[in-house]
Amino acid sequence: MIFRMVAGPTAHTALRFDRFELQPAERRLLVGGTPSSLGARALDLLLALVSRGGGLATKNELLDEVWPGLVVEEANLSVQVSTLRKVLGGDLIATIPGRGYRFTGQLEAVGQPPAAPVTAHATAPAVASAAPPAPRLPLLIGRDIEIEQTSAALVEPGCLTLVGPAGVGKTTLARALAAQAAGGAVWVDLAPLSEGGQVLPAFARALGIAEPDGDPIAALAARLGTRLLVLDNGEHVVDAAASLVAQLLQANPSMRVLATSQLRLAVAHERVHRLEPLTMPIGDDTLDLHLGAVALFVDRARAADHRFQPRPEHLPLLREICRRLDGLPLALEMAAARVPALGLTGLLRSLERRFAMLSGGRRDAAARHRTLQAAVDWSHGLLSPGEQALYRVCGAFSGGFTLDLLQAVAQAPEQTSPDDRDWWLVDTLAQLVDRSLVVVDDGEAPRYRMLETMREDARQRLRAHGEEDSVLGRQLLALTALGRRVDKGPTIERKGRQAFLLAEHDNLREAIAWGCGPAGAAWRNEVVELACLVAQSATFSSWRLVAVRWLEQCEPLAEHADTPPRLRALWWHDRARQWQMSGRVEARGMAERALELWRRIGDDTGAFGALSTLVRQKHGTPQEYDTWSAAMHELLGRHPEWPLGQAQLLAGAESTICSHRDDLEGLLRSRQHELELARRRGDAHHADAAESNVVFVLQDLGRHEEALARARALLARLGDSPSGNAAYAWTGLVTSLRALGRAAEFRAVAPRAAQVLRLHGLPLIGPQCALLLAAENRWEDALQLVGHTRARYEAAGMTMTPGEIAALDGLEQQVRAELGDDRAAALLAAGMALDETAADALVLAPPPMPSPTGTTAAGRLPQGQTSS
Repeated sequence: MIFRMVAGPTAHTALRFDRFELQPAERRLLVGGTPSSLGARALDLLLALVSRGGGLATKNELLDEVWPGLVVEEANLSVQVSTLRKVLGGDLIATIPGRGYRFTGQLEAVGQPPAAPVTAHATAPAVASAAPPAPRLPLLIGRDIEIEQTSAALVEPGCLTLVGPAGVGKTTLARALAAQAAGGAVWVDLAPLSEGGQVLPAFARALGIAEPDGDPIAALAARLGTRLLVLDNGEHVVDAAASLVAQLLQANPSMRVLATSQLRLAVAHERVHRLEPLTMPIGDDTLDLHLGAVALFVDRARAADHRFQPRPEHLPLLREICRRLDGLPLALEMAAARVPALGLTGLLRSLERRFAMLSGGRRDAAARHRTLQAAVDWSHGLLSPGEQALYRVCGAFSGGFTLDLLQAVAQAPEQTSPDDRDWWLVDTLAQLVDRSLVVVDDGEAPRYRMLETMREDARQRLRAHGEEDSVLGRQLLALTALGRRVDKGPTIERKGRQAFLLAEHDNLREAIAWGCGPAGAAWRNEVVELACLVAQSATFSSWRLVAVRWLEQCEPLAEHADTPPRLRALWWHDRARQWQMSGRVEARGMAERALELWRRIGDDTGAFGALSTLVRQKHGTPQEYDTWSAAMHELLGRHPEWPLGQAQLLAGAESTICSHRDDLEGLLRSRQHELELARRRGDAHHADAAESNVVFVLQDLGRHEEALARARALLARLGDSPSGNAAYAWTGLVTSLRALGRAAEFRAVAPRAAQVLRLHGLPLIGPQCALLLAAENRWEDALQLVGHTRARYEAAGMTMTPGEIAALDGLEQQVRAELGDDRAAALLAAGMALDETAADALVLAPPPMPSPTGTTAAGRLPQGQTSS
């Protein structure tokens, strides 16, 4: 490392380093003369690091200085370091494993001339063979932006380091840059070297001279002249390569060096360009064959077989192949070479065994690039034992992970003290990030992930070490603990619950699937609890139906003889709630089973909830509803300490009973009381749900103008929220628009309404669309939509309201009378086969001109049948 500190700067001296200017008095950092958006904590951290003049700042010291008087988690420090590195680049803050951080920049006071840096010298014995010069290659496919950026960076003196994961194309990009370098380039291949002492002799051989005596650096720098120096694949001899570059740049500050490595060199005047995988295809309907990963794959497939011509039906296969291969050029090239033998479909199937299949690298390639496994093995072999262990653990996460989640799953080496455990984890993870084996996604709270290729390799190694079950078990426990924390939060923090579900969706899916298998027997209770927690969080989200499937997976575990009664009761209860929401007849039996279990263990809160579910399901008698309601009143009276939410639950149950009795005025009063209680609780989510219920009652009463006004106000509050409440609010809006005959406005909002409803797997807009077409005398189209709607309800496991069933049945009978049974049956069958796009086209088509008589289909519907 080369470091110098300006002698005696005051606490208010403006300091310049690289392209930055730090102004302590103004508390700001300029980047290229423009103020950065650095936050207060990150700026405090930078000031603390700079104040030590390149010395070590321990983690405890930084915590005390940046968060004075506060007790904070150590992970907060890591987050702020990450924030700083995003602004400064990865080379100005060095991690000192297990201890702290150090600022590595060359500081100078603004307005003072720079002082001379300290020089470090390194010598080494010679090795036998010279590296080949860089071949001239055509412009890279899919790397136009990278070529432009790196070419511009190489105009300036100093070192540009290309970093990135194995197979991402660092060497290939470096060859293209060397081929266009003004004045030529000298290529030094460091991959064959086995130790750092061989680096200097390899450079001399590349220059075509013996290693000079005396001062070799000055002589070699003079021999290099103005040519670009390329040091390729230096990650395994990074210290020696860094020393060489530092000395060369001191001897000739105008020199330009291009290095490729999985690690930055961490020298002065280094600029790091992190090479990402090729651009991945986006979208469902179009695919540009001239961009990114797809362009490279198609080009290499055509090179392997000139007959290969991608057609529109190939687009989904191309998209998935590129996604599965992470856009890594090495993997794409190897996969494309298999197209003549396997075809695209066979290739995609074979990617389940990607490391065995992707072994067709070029014969003139370096040994480490002849198979995908060799490329990954090369990277893995450079890791320390501790880094290799954490690499394996990272492979257990399907959907990425937070630092907190990793801390709950990973285990530090046995010799690590408890106080150093978290720091060991942060430092080791930082090494994996620096080597591009783990990727950090931008965000307020950093989230980490592995490319799918690296993850599959890590998972195989985890299995080979016999660690898979223990790591997945700890992961399951960590996710369950996280779910409990989310569940214990206030009801109004529902956004946090949805964020948890969305962020950990892939991890939750795999954890529950693994826990339901034979390997998860030891964690049976945690699996059932986690499935229940997820189902509760997903109740009013687009993931509800997925979460219900996960809940159903757990039946053998929930009914196991050793499952605690309380957990079994909770599982039956959550199943009943979810099935009741879909209007399924099975909900009653499930709720009765839950009630029996809650009563058996003496849990009145659980019994109250099960009774509420029983009241809300549609398959009881008037006497049974009275009995269940009375039981709820008795329990609420027995527990005056219960929160207001229980009274709101009872109000909702009484609303349902009024609905069963066709007491619409009583139903409206109960729904309004439920809304009032939700507002008193400050529970915006349940207040919105109660408001949508009021809308539906007003529609049943024929008060559609009022219902429409309430639905509009509700949607104005919800905005573009994808919540379940928005789905029901849209249903209320389109229902009243249809009933009021506002067909043009109905068609204007229908696409947005359908989008939100389909996000939740809810086919609620279907009956209104069919009735709209019937009102326009479009009998055949209307009956096709009846068939389509019935099929969608059946697929969703739901039933329509009695009014909707009667209205659509009446429409069908009318068409049968007009067109005959055979034609009606054919139309219903055609509608059942319609996809969503075709059904939407029927609805959005402009209505026909009115008939001369002015009659409409709506006028001929059977009297007393409405859609509400």
